[in-house]
Amino acid sequence: MISVATRWEGTPEAMRAVEAGSRAAKAQHESWGAKNPRLMRPLTGTGGMEVALYVTDFDSMEDYGRFWDQVSASDWFTQLQSDVAAAFPDLRMADTIVMYDAIAD
Repeated sequence: MISVATRWEGTPEAMRAVEAGSRAAKAQHESWGAKNPRLMRPLTGTGGMEVALYVTDFDSMEDYGRFWDQVSASDWFTQLQSDVAAAFPDLRMADTIVMYDAIAD
């Protein structure tokens, strides 16, 4: 299994917009092959109310690659880039981490 986490950082108001946008994007991401899209908010640790992680799962890197091909070619992604740029500095897409389970059987 592959998990992908995008870290968002911003003001509490900007984080509310990330929550709304993530909720709206969930069905689209599932239609492109993402599994279990979710927006995780920290209860402890660095960032507090100014951090969110949008996490999706895929059965393989190939599935993630197919997903990313669709995302990067979409009008949805073009609009996301525009919206994030307009929201800066109140909102920042800090990074995206692609992970695998190193102890999976």
